[in-house]
Amino acid sequence: MNSQRGFRPGPAIMVTAAFIGPGTVMTASKAGADFGFALLWAVAFSVVTAIVLQEMAARLGIVSGKGLAHAIQSAFTNSLARWSAIALVLGAILFGNTAYQTGNLLGAAAGMQVLTTWDSAAWAIAIAVVAASIILTGRFAVIQWALTALVSLMGLVFLMAAVFSGPQLSQLISGFKFSIPEGSGWLTVALIGTTVVPYNLFLHASAAAMKYESEEKDSSIRCSFYDTVISIVVGGLITAALLVTAAITFADGQELSSVKDIAKQLRPSLGAWAERAFAMGLFAAGLTSSITAPIAAAYATAGCLGWEPKLSNPRLKVTALIVIAIGLGCAIQFGSSPKETIIIAQAANGLLLPIVAVFLLFSLNRSAVMGEHKNGLITNLLSLLVVATTVILAAQQFHSVWNKLADMLSG
Repeated sequence: MNSQRGFRPGPAIMVTAAFIGPGTVMTASKAGADFGFALLWAVAFSVVTAIVLQEMAARLGIVSGKGLAHAIQSAFTNSLARWSAIALVLGAILFGNTAYQTGNLLGAAAGMQVLTTWDSAAWAIAIAVVAASIILTGRFAVIQWALTALVSLMGLVFLMAAVFSGPQLSQLISGFKFSIPEGSGWLTVALIGTTVVPYNLFLHASAAAMKYESEEKDSSIRCSFYDTVISIVVGGLITAALLVTAAITFADGQELSSVKDIAKQLRPSLGAWAERAFAMGLFAAGLTSSITAPIAAAYATAGCLGWEPKLSNPRLKVTALIVIAIGLGCAIQFGSSPKETIIIAQAANGLLLPIVAVFLLFSLNRSAVMGEHKNGLITNLLSLLVVATTVILAAQQFHSVWNKLADMLSG
């Protein structure tokens, strides 16, 4: 990008649109309702983590002109090691995206159920059809601007709710002190997993490679950095706003037991319109993520299998449609417990994050790929801290999340 043209929005808004989905709404609301302000630090940590990892992913795409999956594929000379790594990453991403897509469809459907008499399965089918139709257009620019508008609308509504709820400064400050209250461990992983989504690393790398393919690398990297920071901070503010409003709304000990309960958060700012506004916000969140999750899975698959990484590629569209179809099937199967399904999907992504982060960090330190743009000492130290923290949290909570999945499947 010519340096005189200055900053302009880039593909990072797709990352924000992807992680500000029903999972963020449900998880942040549950965290605030159950543990007050105590997990605000996890939101802040997830924002820093997302900025560090997404900046690396975008820089990889800009410099190499390829996606993250392609970088992983080219990192191994031994065929067995290469295909083992590809199988691990591809399996993790497809599993994570399917879980995430299930939550996206259920969340959007839950929002529309507030406004209509249709059941969850009917709305999940309708939303899946809309998402598939948009993806089949293959028009990146149209998708990007549509997602920007929806995220802006959601952000405005939820930030207004946080301001009108009137949190005290001392309460906010206390929430940034590191602590994991008893029973909050798996929810902490879910908060991180709903912001630092593994498939977003593949999405951002491929989208940045397309966005800046004909522009000068140094200025493109600078522009991408600002784009990443601004977009993710906005998403983090929305997540924090959800947690804060839930903490105040449910401060009297009342349990958050259903999707409709979460709408109470908007009553201080929207009064009688709270339920309708929340329903539309949840629907918009689900729709944006229902579009981006399958696209990211398609990009990851393209990189692993050597396909042309463009939305116009029919194989990418087929892959995206398969993710939508599997997610729809799971949404219909588990539609009776949307809140639990959505939150567990975020925790699953939190558990998958360390695998993808390690591969990303390895790729960013390869001189053959990155040249003078490879990671410096500070970036590597931050990245190692992020990876180590997510590995520890994921390892501690794996057993808890596994039990919750088993309980849900047996029920």
